[in-house]
Amino acid sequence: MVKLNRALSGLLVAVALVAACRDPLMVQNYNNPQRTQVYARPGDVEALIYGSYRSMSNGTFGVDGIGPSARAMSWENASNLNNWGMGPRSAVPRTFIDNGRGNLYLNENLTEFNSQQRAARAAADGLNRLYAGLSLGSASQDARAKAFGWFVIGCGLTNVGLAYDSAAIPSPFDDLSYIPPLSSYTDVVAAALVAFDSALANTANATASFPLPTAWLNGNTTTQAQFRELIYSWKARARADVARDPTERAAVNWTEVHNDAARGLSADFRITVGGGSGWTAQTNNQWYLFQQWTQVNQLIAGMADVSGSYETWLRAWPNGTPFVVLTPDLRWPQGASRAAQQAASPAVPTGRLYFRNRTGADSPADPWSSFYDWYRMKAWADANYTGPYPVFVKAQNDLLLAEAHLRLPTPDIAEAARLIDLTRVPNGLPALVGQVATLNDPVPGGGSCVPRVPTRATSPRATVCGNILEAMKWEYRMETMYLSWISQYFASRGWGDLPEGTPIHWPVPYQEMDARRHPFYNMGGVGRTGGAVGVGTYGF
Repeated sequence: MVKLNRALSGLLVAVALVAACRDPLMVQNYNNPQRTQVYARPGDVEALIYGSYRSMSNGTFGVDGIGPSARAMSWENASNLNNWGMGPRSAVPRTFIDNGRGNLYLNENLTEFNSQQRAARAAADGLNRLYAGLSLGSASQDARAKAFGWFVIGCGLTNVGLAYDSAAIPSPFDDLSYIPPLSSYTDVVAAALVAFDSALANTANATASFPLPTAWLNGNTTTQAQFRELIYSWKARARADVARDPTERAAVNWTEVHNDAARGLSADFRITVGGGSGWTAQTNNQWYLFQQWTQVNQLIAGMADVSGSYETWLRAWPNGTPFVVLTPDLRWPQGASRAAQQAASPAVPTGRLYFRNRTGADSPADPWSSFYDWYRMKAWADANYTGPYPVFVKAQNDLLLAEAHLRLPTPDIAEAARLIDLTRVPNGLPALVGQVATLNDPVPGGGSCVPRVPTRATSPRATVCGNILEAMKWEYRMETMYLSWISQYFASRGWGDLPEGTPIHWPVPYQEMDARRHPFYNMGGVGRTGGAVGVGTYGF
């Protein structure tokens, strides 16, 4: 092969050699086996299909590609380091994503695009053989494999459709040598929803073959009902998070989000990783150096504060200094001083604690530095990053359902409040039920309300008690932090929270564009294509 780079990404890497024979300027590679022959044995096809989920999962939770900078851009964490673009991409004013050849983050920009497109294509190829007449041994086994393969296609397309502005849509009904063109993110996510529906339809004919083998979703003997719940939660997330701005988020079919989330997860979904299993999550142990990489952004941490220090810090921004957050929220260390909070931050969190007030040296992440680290999964990290890791928590599904209730043509404030209270009340915050009657009512608590959110005013900056939507967003941030693949970035752009100019998605990596012989392009920046337009919700 002389015209396609060996680093071909996405779908091209899977089919380029077969397609090459169509180009008279290319030399066919006779060392490449015919894929129809490779996929001729039932066991191999089944392994291809169920292995595609592991590829999809490892390609998001097990790598550090665009995730670190997306988290920094959405204030999920703060760091001044150049690694993965965290510091440069979290700076205000926001700059564009450089997608030129030789850019500093060319590998990071490519990683998830590549992995998600490959995983979806592998699942589609396996399904192709089943729809061509290959059987795994029984109609029930065939239906189970079809359900699982369609599920993986839906997951891979959802991930790439949420993160990038366009991608290819593989289909089991295409020839194995076919290279799909790039489609817009809206079309990609629409195709993901069709795939999820196909997965649900096939589960009905696979009853005898459930629960799923443990190896398919590692550590889980997933029942038919549990698998359907997982698919519905993925559907709800895809529908809501495809939005790139508040206008698109408002235009989401929230009735459908409601219908999907209402049938979604009834418990956290966890994947067992590490221990030589071949399944990974956050394998880069740099994430557990805390203050250097993942200290909590002061803008978010401050929303828990009831002392007034948050507003003082905002008014001094970008020259404010870290402060002690005094809050009734039990996910944060309690105490009236830093020393008291450090004493209340054990080496491994206990009770409801998600965050610690760190001991030892602080590392600057100006202007977002804080004293706080997220360490909810510290026991898992201390166990050599081995064991069950929550990759889709029930709370995320519940809060998507709550948002749907708030955005329905006739909002159901009471039901949204009930759902938000599921995590809010056990963590020490006053109930919304019976206290919030309209979308604009402030959360209860008066001067001690949580969350206390910045307004759009910038001179001087000010804060107010959040409304029920902000209460939902607060719980979403607390409960999904690092447990859902860059979900706070996806949701924040739809909520309109990102600072002006923040890239609202990544461009298709230049490597893929080169392979397709298309021009590549950049994305985002103030006043540029693909940048968040106007000042965000919190005045940045």
